[in-house]
Amino acid sequence: MNLSQKIATWVACVLAGIYGIFCVLVFVYPKPFFYNPTTVRSDINHAHKYGYKAREVTYNSKDGTPLLAWYTEPHNGQKKIVVFMHGNSYNIEEFYYKLKTFANAGYGTFLPEYRGYGDVAGEITQENLEADAIAAVEYLHSQGYKNKDIYVYGMSLGSHMATNSVYQLQKKEAFAGLILEVPFDNLMNVVRLVVPVPLPLEVIMRDKYDNLAMIENIKSPILIMGGSIDTTVPVELAQNLYNYAPEPKKIIIYENGKHSNLFNFRNDLDILDWMKANENGWLKSE
Repeated sequence: MNLSQKIATWVACVLAGIYGIFCVLVFVYPKPFFYNPTTVRSDINHAHKYGYKAREVTYNSKDGTPLLAWYTEPHNGQKKIVVFMHGNSYNIEEFYYKLKTFANAGYGTFLPEYRGYGDVAGEITQENLEADAIAAVEYLHSQGYKNKDIYVYGMSLGSHMATNSVYQLQKKEAFAGLILEVPFDNLMNVVRLVVPVPLPLEVIMRDKYDNLAMIENIKSPILIMGGSIDTTVPVELAQNLYNYAPEPKKIIIYENGKHSNLFNFRNDLDILDWMKANENGWLKSE
């Protein structure tokens, strides 16, 4: 074996070692690869300062983990409420602005925090986040809201928590609607499109977040929104999810929209129009 062959062999061994270590890290400690929580308490006074007059409520997840949410009640004769499930980053303080339009229009709003985010203690896993999202909806049930009163709205990774909550809790009654902003069909497809290196994802990814496995069985009207130049969750994954979704459904693709800027295109007003059309019985004729 000449020198160049030895070097090539050494480089191949090093790369194989790095690849193997990376795969092990993703399996054993996925948090830094998939989750980016802000772990300081969300400041509700900041929300009040900018016009979101919520109050904090507390409740427990199924396993007893204490949780919290920011809550505004419906008013002006409205009875419905919008629950927003945020994605893998930040905490609820980052997202209250997305609910102000609905609160101003008379809808109730509910902004729940997951364990591991803000100052809520606990481990971040798919199972735990799913349980915490379901606990948020069940808290609303305990306050007298029925499924038909509740719009469940999820963004990015929160699209899975929203879809799963609706799927798990729709047995007795459909929800008012399911709203998905920059969603994906399943998380492995996100990684396949964003990471150019082939990985044994079925083995190393314990948290699969498979929306496609549930979407065909959703009984509620569905609104899906994506950005045409989203590099975090490519828009074709939202389109694929839409293709499998049952009617009534609608998709809006925002030209030049990215992963976190659809509010700049006033997608909140598009959501509000869709909800009003839903409540007036117009969606099935679209």
